[in-house]
Amino acid sequence: MVISGEFLGMLLLVTSAAALGLSIVIDVGRISAERARLTMLQRQFDKKRAAHREWNAKADQKAVELKAHHTRLLEFTSRKQKVQQEIKALEFVRVELVHELGDPAPGAMGFWAQLQVMPNFATVDRHEVVFSRQIWEYRNVAHVWAGASEHAQALLRIAFTQRSGVQATRMLPLVFAPDGVEADSGAYTGMETGA
Repeated sequence: MVISGEFLGMLLLVTSAAALGLSIVIDVGRISAERARLTMLQRQFDKKRAAHREWNAKADQKAVELKAHHTRLLEFTSRKQKVQQEIKALEFVRVELVHELGDPAPGAMGFWAQLQVMPNFATVDRHEVVFSRQIWEYRNVAHVWAGASEHAQALLRIAFTQRSGVQATRMLPLVFAPDGVEADSGAYTGMETGA
């Protein structure tokens, strides 16, 4: 059997067309697989983006809540400090430590003196402090019994020396002694005597 050139050409043409068709089918399959993969990746990306938006919204909401809690905390801290200061002020007014000086003998006059610590009190040696440092956190007054106001002032200076870090800020006859609140509100800078 003799194979002609036309037959060979036709055979080559059919084989080439089949190979081309097969490669097109393979390429179309690959493209379809890539498109399916790309679609799946796009869906995953969209889900992750939606989750990211949701997390951002939750984070913003939590940030707002945290700021509100922080504001409330500052408000409660401020209230707590104010209440503590009021409690301390009430304790200070209620507690009054009285130091008695002199002897209430017949003919002796009673004097009232308000005592307070000097600015250098924290640096005063503990051996020089009269009694204990803790008592000076409260209101301290002295009842001085003496024949005259000069004698009462001298007794105060002897009992509460400059080295002790305590000084009498004012002195009045005992009958004119103010109540606790009045005594704290008085603006006196030195010792005073009344008639």
